[in-house]
Amino acid sequence: MISTQDLLTHKSLFDSFLARDECRVSCYHFSSVFAWQDFFHFTFEVIRDRLCVFAHQPQGCFLYMPPVGGPLDLSTLEECFQRMGKNGLARVENICDNQLPALVFKEYNSRHKADEYIYRRQDIAGLRGKAYKSRRHDVNLAVRQQPIFEHYEDRHYEGCTALYERWAVDRARGRDESTYRAMLEDNRRVHALVIAHAKTLGLIGCVLIVDGEVAAYTFGYPQNDHTFCVLFEVADLARPGLASYIFNRLCADEALGPFEFVNAMDDFGMPGVARAKELFRPVFKAALYTLTKI
Repeated sequence: MISTQDLLTHKSLFDSFLARDECRVSCYHFSSVFAWQDFFHFTFEVIRDRLCVFAHQPQGCFLYMPPVGGPLDLSTLEECFQRMGKNGLARVENICDNQLPALVFKEYNSRHKADEYIYRRQDIAGLRGKAYKSRRHDVNLAVRQQPIFEHYEDRHYEGCTALYERWAVDRARGRDESTYRAMLEDNRRVHALVIAHAKTLGLIGCVLIVDGEVAAYTFGYPQNDHTFCVLFEVADLARPGLASYIFNRLCADEALGPFEFVNAMDDFGMPGVARAKELFRPVFKAALYTLTKI
């Protein structure tokens, strides 16, 4: 596996190609690659003036996202499939819906993968109207606990990792599915790694302090000039309302002032997460697809 410091040396290259790209969903940020370095060996290749990010596993490799650096180029895409060969992993993840027309009548299959939930930032910051009555109720429950909202600093790191441990134990309680428990374990490593390098990655982080300890945290990044993306959020399940409150406070924070929209990413195919995200009334959803060769 490539070391963390070696992987970080590719950030400036990634960012330079990203600045030329028009398709912006959550994966179009270096942190989305960095976060999963313990699970994939990433390589970066410039092919036909596009940056191609390959994710390698023992069985083979796949393209982590479409070639970055401009409109989808079919010649580059074809060369990527040639590089990947016929292994069982050969595919392109995170194809955007506006890239699909270029693939019509070509030798590819597209499969819907997920939808990312996009909200109007001011809607979440204000929580006005009947549609947000239940969310305001949650915020009021949180306010009674007198949470202190702070921007993340290094001194919060141990509190954040301790919160994740408590949160994961509570989430796993009563859940026997091995897949769900494995996801919690994987994300333990992801959160600890990303939070430790939050400043280097250009992330904005916020925490809630209740009774002297970190009771919620959230981290995210500018997805483009108009949209801020929430990378992850954790709130103490024993303290009602904190998840709604930290999302509300994040969207109201002056650091997010330039952004019209907030992307809360997908629901992981979990009905409970989908219901929770629908309660905040997304203004639209950004569809993502997986591409394979016929």
